[in-house]
This record gives sequence, C-alpha cells and structure tokens, in this order.
Amino acid sequence: MFDLLNLPGVKPVDLHYGNRVITVVAEVIEGPIPSCVECGKPLHRHGRRTNVFADTPMQMQPVRLEISRPRYRCATCAKISTPDLLFLDERRRATKRLVDAVRQRCLGMTFHALAEQTGVAVNTIKNIAQDLIVELEKTVRYETPVIMGIDEVNLAGDYRCVITNLATNNVFEMLEFRTQDHMMPFFEKLRDREKVEWVCTDMWRPFKRSFSPYLPNAKLVIDKFHVVKMASEALDDERKKYQSTLSKNERVHIKKSIRWLTLKRPGNLTPLETTALEVVRQTIPELGVAYDFKEMFFRIYDDPVKESAMRAFEAWENSLPDKELEKFHSLAKTVHNHYDDIFAYWDSPSQITNAYTECLNGLIKMANRIGRGYSYEIIRAKTLYAKQARKVGSGVRLLPGADSQVPTKVEYGPHIPTLIDLAEDGKFD
Repeated sequence: MFDLLNLPGVKPVDLHYGNRVITVVAEVIEGPIPSCVECGKPLHRHGRRTNVFADTPMQMQPVRLEISRPRYRCATCAKISTPDLLFLDERRRATKRLVDAVRQRCLGMTFHALAEQTGVAVNTIKNIAQDLIVELEKTVRYETPVIMGIDEVNLAGDYRCVITNLATNNVFEMLEFRTQDHMMPFFEKLRDREKVEWVCTDMWRPFKRSFSPYLPNAKLVIDKFHVVKMASEALDDERKKYQSTLSKNERVHIKKSIRWLTLKRPGNLTPLETTALEVVRQTIPELGVAYDFKEMFFRIYDDPVKESAMRAFEAWENSLPDKELEKFHSLAKTVHNHYDDIFAYWDSPSQITNAYTECLNGLIKMANRIGRGYSYEIIRAKTLYAKQARKVGSGVRLLPGADSQVPTKVEYGPHIPTLIDLAEDGKFD
C-alpha cells in the first residue's frame, strides 16, 4: 500500500471511511527484539495492542491512526513494554504534527471550528491553546511605546485595561483589571519605561495615578474624542428633555428623525438634512441653541493653535446661558478639572488621539461574541498574539555593533489596521 502517512516506524496497511472520519490502519515496522531497559535481559513477544491516535486532516476530513504495536515482556523482571513512536505527542493521543497544526491555528479561529475540522475535542483544543499561551507569555516581548494609549474594555464580565502603541498603531498589552492595584505593578515593572513620552487616555483619574509615578518622561493628553463626546451627550440631553414633554408616538418620531441629524457636523449634512435642521431650529428653538453650543465646542478642536483654542473655550464658556443647558455647564467644569491635560493635545506630536485603541476595543468585543464562553486569558491571547498582525507589526532596527551596524528584528505588537482587515475578511475569530 502507498505510504500516505509519511511517518517513521510505521506502515499503512488499510484505509476506510465512516462517521465523517478517515481511519488509516497501520502497523509498526518491527526490528530486532530489544532488551529490557530495567535489567538488560532479553525480552519475549507478548502479543499486540492497538491504539487510536488523531492525525492531521486529509481532504478536509478528520483522520484517525489505528496503530498496532507489538508488546514485549521480560521474563526476569516481568516488565512489559512497547516500541516508542517518536511522532506521537507525549501528552495526548495525537501526532506531534497535529498538535503543531492546532497550535498554528488555535489563536486565529474558534475552538469549535478547529475541533470540527480536526475531529479533536474542544477541551483538547483549549488545552493545547493554553500551553501555547504559556510559551508565548515567556518568549514574546514587544517594544515599549514612545506614545502610549490606555483605555478600558468591558470583557468577560469585568473591565479590562488595554494598552496600545499609538506611534505605530499596534497592540502592546492587555491587563486583567483596570484598577490601580492591578495597573501600578505593571507600570513599575515595565521595561524601558523611560522611553514613554506621551500617554493618551480618557478622564478616568486612576489611569493617571497608576502610570505617573513610574513613567518619568511621560506627559498625559486627554483623548479628544472622549472630550467632544461630552458635548454630543449634552446636546442629546436637551433633545431628551424636549421629548419628555411629548406623547409616545411623537417621542418615537422625534428620536428617529432628529437624534442623528443633530449629532452630525454641519459639513457632513446632505442638502436635505441641512434643510431639515433649519426646520428644527424654527420649530424647536431651544434644541437649535444646544446644537450651536455643541458645534462651537467642536470648533475648539478645529483650531490649530493652542492659545487660540484656549481663548475659544473661554468665549464658549462665557456665552453659556445661566441656569440653562446644565450638561454644557458640567462639560465646562470637566474641562477646568483636566485643563492642562486636555490642552496638551495641541502640544502632542501630530495631535494624538486614542482612536485606534477604541477600534481595537470593538474588535475585542467582536471576538468575545464570536467565541462566546471564552475566558479573558483566551481573548487576550487571540488579540496579543494574532500571527498575521504580529508579522505586519514587526520591523528591523539597526543596532551599533563592533565594526558596523547590526540589523535586528523588533516587534511592536499586532498591527491594529491589520486586525481590522482580518475582521472584515472574517478571519479574526
């Protein structure tokens, strides 16, 4: 029979198909009868034993190897042994090449899909993945970001801390919790922590308290989108107040027709929407006023000069009507509470934002939905060690050598735009 296995020490003697599994019957190629490993005396034949092992799929079908091995018995010490097959995994009833194939794929597809493809139990896939994760934790190191993004994501029942490299748009780390007690030890032990020059995050104070004692050269900039979002929320609060005075049918109509209209920037409105907005101004003048204050606040960030932007904020705040537009007054207070960190946006390189970190959070949530029931550890590994995205996120840096510069490979982490492309292609499972 043609050797379709290409495995050392065995030869296939039969093949059959049933229950959606290809079974290859094989026998061990026998050599001279060995001696006992315990006492060194000659062994004697003691029958045969057949075991079944999982192997890599053939023709997109799971494969099982039904291997018959001779047994030997020592007449002196009564020890029974069988020939070792080096292609078998030491911990599982599977070939090493199948385990390697699972390791290559387990972080790029769902466990259930991989189990169906290989015919291996889901728990076995999970155990192989966990072993791989332990190895990756010990061996993979990403370059410490010069510009760092910090955000949180609600994942597997708790808030997690996500850290990105905003200079290269890569994933850097994911921490199990976003508490100070959990984040501070991470920043304290961070390699090359003096390299971090900028940290972009939201206004949640524990983030700053966690990194500021340990990143001596880092300056905080509050993410632009978290600030302007408060202006949109203030406008939406005015819409809700108006809706509360209407009947149920009128409320549904207003929410569907006005909500998204008023949240758009003027430059993004179609001619029809521009006309509709003018109608809103005439029929609901208080909502038109709120829209103008929202836009005035947005235009602060449109100003390229820091001093001019600071004057624009002051003018915006002074123009707020007393005892009205409560949420806009709250926004002004928030800006004052974080004034230096918010206006540091104009000092930062290329006016950095946390946009890619927010995109990553969406991908993480999607992976959580696709692989419902995954633990935090598995989702973290699928994000941090995505093979294709890691490859794109690598680079070469020249290090000074004795006589010349020596090129060395560096990894910045999985490339977030590549993760997005993989998700759009249905490969970020």
